[in-house]
Amino acid sequence: MAEILPFRGLRFNPLLVSEMDAVVTPPYDVISPEEQDHYHRLNPHNMIYLELGQRTPQDNEENNPHTRAAVYLHQWQSDQVLVREEQPAIYYYTLDYAISPQVRKTRYGFICALRLEDFRTGCVRPHERTFQAVKDERLRLMSACHANLSPVFALYSDTALVVDHHLQVARESKPIIDYQDSRGQKHRIWRVFDRNTLQQVRSLMRDKPIFIADGHHRYETALAYRDMQRKLQEKVSSQASHEFIMVYLSNMNQTGLTILPTHRMLRHLGHWKPREFVQLAEQFFEVSTYPVGPQGKGAAPVEWDAALRRARETKENCIGFYWHGATQYFSLRARRNEVDRYLAGQDIPAVLHSLDVVILDQVVLRRLLGLSDEFLANEHNIHFKHDLAEGLSELHTGHYDAGFFINPTRIEQVQEVASAGLIMPHKS
Repeated sequence: MAEILPFRGLRFNPLLVSEMDAVVTPPYDVISPEEQDHYHRLNPHNMIYLELGQRTPQDNEENNPHTRAAVYLHQWQSDQVLVREEQPAIYYYTLDYAISPQVRKTRYGFICALRLEDFRTGCVRPHERTFQAVKDERLRLMSACHANLSPVFALYSDTALVVDHHLQVARESKPIIDYQDSRGQKHRIWRVFDRNTLQQVRSLMRDKPIFIADGHHRYETALAYRDMQRKLQEKVSSQASHEFIMVYLSNMNQTGLTILPTHRMLRHLGHWKPREFVQLAEQFFEVSTYPVGPQGKGAAPVEWDAALRRARETKENCIGFYWHGATQYFSLRARRNEVDRYLAGQDIPAVLHSLDVVILDQVVLRRLLGLSDEFLANEHNIHFKHDLAEGLSELHTGHYDAGFFINPTRIEQVQEVASAGLIMPHKS
């Protein structure tokens, strides 16, 4: 089902760029305006200049962040800051990271070119809805640069870890990238040139469906760019570069994969009445309260945190809730029958009913708070946080009006939803 290829990647020249942490950034869609400024100041060759350039009042059709990104990309190659691989390769990538002070993990995967397939073929399977405005902006960037600047993060299933076994031989050589970032995560990348290994991996991946984990907008943008290029060219080669996209593929059956929760932080709720919301919530949830203790701002009460952890272990649906100025924390444990009845009435497929993120989106945000699609699609109104303590701290300072805290979506849930051809809310 999946056709993958090695490719001649562009990478930073180690003779000119010695500190990788000065030139890399997180994915464009998790970078705050403050971080955007920081990365622009950090290094004149930071990827932020390509991925998320700053706007100016003088911007126009001929001079804007996208056209400037194209100029930078061309100039960096001319200056040998970016150099192209001499021969096609697959790039084996390991990430050592901590999920707590006591627990560290290593995630394995590889970067390659993947043939673009329409979703209807079932070869590549999404699980999240996308926003047209974001895709339009990314398409303008891709059209200017004619490049994949960052990979889509995708998953495949390989219970026997056969693909990983073939690629791990690359670790016998010296990695081309080996550095620790500012968060203590260690990144290492090896090139895989061996023809036999490449052929084995390509063959093993051929019958595997691909599940998009992160990068739905990038993938759909690449589809639009491909279709645009097909219309512009009379004869299109099936091996043309626009027929492929750069992806990072990781085995969902490995122990090194972790899905973090993505909490929802809300602003601009206006004259909402949180206590009335709590009363309304009792129609769908068993509401429990936990007093704000002496542990200080940004620290969750032990009992509240334990309630969310218990729900995760027992696979129950429980949502944490707090608003700016509240003297209590709340947990909302779903009344299964009432929630199922409501979701069914909204024509939500049964396979989605057990997802915390769907219950939060459909029941809490839309039904109880009455928030519209337009409100929820506005990045100024809703922010996404992985770090619970950071979210609570910013609630205490009044940066947000309210916060809803959920358990992470389980990997088997992502696979089940994507296999059914369904989608989940944004940032699931």
